[in-house]
Amino acid sequence: MVRAVTLGGAALVLMAAGLNPGTPDAAADPGTTVYMFGSCYDPSQPLQERPQRVVYGCDSTSIMEDMTWSSWGADGATGTGTDNSVQCQPNCAQGPHLRNPIVVHAWNPVRGRPGCPDNVAFFTDITVAYPVGVPPWVVPGTTWGPGVQYTYLDGMPGVHFFDQRPYSCTPLS
Repeated sequence: MVRAVTLGGAALVLMAAGLNPGTPDAAADPGTTVYMFGSCYDPSQPLQERPQRVVYGCDSTSIMEDMTWSSWGADGATGTGTDNSVQCQPNCAQGPHLRNPIVVHAWNPVRGRPGCPDNVAFFTDITVAYPVGVPPWVVPGTTWGPGVQYTYLDGMPGVHFFDQRPYSCTPLS
């Protein structure tokens, strides 16, 4: 089955795994709102914005790599990079990695669930669009589960993820 099925509904989104060089640690100023990707949020990790690498799906079968952000803040985020996704055929462990250029738009930041840091707002809507090449499971006009819809963004096939809040803000350990 394709990677899309293994990810499931709202599991898609996005955990920052690094900073762009020179980006300050956002936790240094608790009075400033930090904007982040949400459902894979790990409270044991430092608060970081403008990640170069974003794991979405929380199972590492979909990773945004080499991201650069042209905008980031309360009005949303726009960036470009490379999607590194696993086509889970015959299974996710043996499936090939598919790498495609992507354009990412994130918007609608909201506060997290109880226990989340007070100064963090998580983008709840994210669209990953493919300007050149597209994974075979991305078929605009279809859905793959609650919170996920295949669509077009500026004429590019893409995936829109809804309600991407953290699953939990409770530390895992």
